[in-house]
Amino acid sequence: MRTPSLRRRVVLWSVAVLALLLLVVGVGVDLTLAAVLKAEQRQRLESVASLAGALTGLSDQSLADRLSMPGIEARITYRSGGSAVVGVPQPGEPRQGRPRPPAAAPGSATATVTEEGGLLVARETIRPGVTLVLTADARQIDAELARVRLIMSIASAAAVVLAALLLPVVLRRAMRPLGELTRAARETAAGGRGRRLAPKDPGTDLGRAATQFDAMLEELEGAEHRAAEAADRLARFLSDASHELRTPIAALSAGAERLIRDPVDDAERDRVLVQLVRETRRAGRLVEDLLLVSRLGELTVETVPRSILAVLTDAAERVTARRDAPEVDVSGIDATVAVDPGRIEQVLANLIANAAAAGAGRVRLRAAFQGREAVVRVSDDGPGIPPEAREVVFDRLVRLDPARSAARGGAGLGLPIARGLLEAHGGSLVCADPVDGDLPGAVLVLRLPVAPPDRAHVQEQEAALTAAR
Repeated sequence: MRTPSLRRRVVLWSVAVLALLLLVVGVGVDLTLAAVLKAEQRQRLESVASLAGALTGLSDQSLADRLSMPGIEARITYRSGGSAVVGVPQPGEPRQGRPRPPAAAPGSATATVTEEGGLLVARETIRPGVTLVLTADARQIDAELARVRLIMSIASAAAVVLAALLLPVVLRRAMRPLGELTRAARETAAGGRGRRLAPKDPGTDLGRAATQFDAMLEELEGAEHRAAEAADRLARFLSDASHELRTPIAALSAGAERLIRDPVDDAERDRVLVQLVRETRRAGRLVEDLLLVSRLGELTVETVPRSILAVLTDAAERVTARRDAPEVDVSGIDATVAVDPGRIEQVLANLIANAAAAGAGRVRLRAAFQGREAVVRVSDDGPGIPPEAREVVFDRLVRLDPARSAARGGAGLGLPIARGLLEAHGGSLVCADPVDGDLPGAVLVLRLPVAPPDRAHVQEQEAALTAAR
């Protein structure tokens, strides 16, 4: 990108435009003035020629003398070839003082003005065979125009030079806001923060630029703050992840060393091998969960229309088939939702597993509708979640009861994964207070968009539910 001096470009272009305008104005004035002067000279000749008809009783020589004036020469010509000019009586013609025959009535003849060899010539017949010839030197007009051109050229050159000298000073003052913008950018690049231009008139060009610059600084500082927070979260996440992985890895290492180092009987060997398999699976689940959490923001799901009650029932059956699983009951209004069944079952399994880790013996899944969303309330009979921790529990590797969660193999990733998967579906997950129909422990509210073809059916079911209540 070329970056020439803005001031130099503005000065050069301004001087060039000014010179062009002065040239156009000068040419226009010159042509107009030439046309006006020549028109006035023609009109003057025609006016002098018209006086000839009014000056009766004068000889031709006296008439020529009377009509001659500065810039105009009068001459009377005869058909025979003779002429009467100022101060020179012609032989054989009436002498000065003798009256000439009456001229034609005024206005009976019209003078014709032509340009001949740089002279303007007006001819008018004053009587048969006698013609009045008036001449004016057009070169005087050219001389006047030349003087005008010289004056205009000098004035234009002075104006261009003066503009070239004054424009940098004027631009320096006019571009002072741009200098403020440059200084603010330089300070920001040097690490300064908190500087704002705050334009008084944001509607102008520089005002809009300053407003956008302030918005850019706000976004920059916000991005830096978010990046710092993300770096802190990443550091904590890596620290917690390494801590979580340290336990199963240590157990695996201890079990393997015991098998190699100590002589054990078959029963003890089987017990150690079972422990190794359990810790291996625990480490594998933890690694899978960590990988899933790391890419939740980029996760895409392939949804299909499914019955919300069928999804809840399948998840409940899968969970209750496990050992030490809580009792799960499903109720509510059925409708079609657009979900990835495997991911939604993973969400429900995490929520039920969290309830079991908290000591709940019973979990209730209840489907309802609000607006155009399917709402699933997951409640349990455990100790619940304190109000001040209802948002913290969705942070990674957060456990309200670390001892009990560790005993059950939990790493504090279930709720963050559940929320991320629901957001990938266009839904949400929050903690809420228990309401009528919920169990008294923790309550988690899932929201999922209803499949578009079933929206009318959902509205009908919601109206029916309202009427039944």
